[in-house]
Amino acid sequence: MSKPVTNFVDTEVMPYSPIKNAPGQYEKILAKDPDTGAYTRLILSQPDLDEAIRAYDSPSNKMLIHEDEWEEVYSFFGTLIDTRLNRTFKEGYFACRPPRMKHGPFFHPTGAVSYEVKTPEHLWNKPELEFFDTEVLPWKPVKGFEGIYEKILCSDTKSGGFTRLVLFQPDLNECIQNYANPQNKIFVYEKMWVEIMILKGIVIEPGINKTYKRGYYGCFAPGTKRGPYFYPNGAIWLETVYAPLS
Repeated sequence: MSKPVTNFVDTEVMPYSPIKNAPGQYEKILAKDPDTGAYTRLILSQPDLDEAIRAYDSPSNKMLIHEDEWEEVYSFFGTLIDTRLNRTFKEGYFACRPPRMKHGPFFHPTGAVSYEVKTPEHLWNKPELEFFDTEVLPWKPVKGFEGIYEKILCSDTKSGGFTRLVLFQPDLNECIQNYANPQNKIFVYEKMWVEIMILKGIVIEPGINKTYKRGYYGCFAPGTKRGPYFYPNGAIWLETVYAPLS
C-alpha cells in the first residue's frame, strides 16, 4: 500500500492538533501510509520571540534527531532560527535530512509553518541537505512542456524519485479561449506517486470546474491522470515524486 489518494484539497479547512511533548507546536496530517508509517504533514510553530531573546544561548527545546526516518522540509511560512548553526531560515528554504541527522534547536520568532514529508530509512536514498534558499537556484525549462520550468531540489539514487519546484507561466489568454477544450497535456507519472503542495498562484482544472490556490494539497497514485490545468496568473507548486512505498 501507500498513502491515500486525493485530488487537491484545501488544507486551511483542516484542524491543527497539538504535538505531544512539543509545547506551542501543532500538526495537520495530510496523508499517512498505514503499512510503512510514512506521512506528510503541516507543522505550525507558534511565535516565541520572547523566549528567543531570553534563552538563545540555552534553549530548552532539545536538538531533534529522527532515528529511523528521512525528513524533507519546506518552509511554507514564517521564520526559523537554528541556534546550533546561528542561521535564520525563511519561507522558501528546503532541507533533506537522513535518519540520525542532528538539527536544531529552533526558535520561531514570528511563528512558522513547515511542510514535511517523512519516510522510513530503507525506502529512500537522498543527499543530506541542511536548509538552503531555493530562490537562488535557477529555473530550467521542463522538456516537452512549453511555459513550465523546474528546480530539482534533490533526487533519490535508489528509486529514481525526486523533489522539485515547478513554475507555470500565466496563461489567462489560453484559459479564456480554450477553457471548454484545453490543449495542454495531461500529466501522468506511470510508476511513481506524486504529492503536490501549491505555493503560489491559482490553478484551474477545467475538467471538473475546480479552482485551487496556495495551501491546496494532492496525493496521486501511479498512473493517475491529472489535469489538464490552467494557470491564469501563473503558479508554483512543490512536487515530491517517489516509487511505491513497500
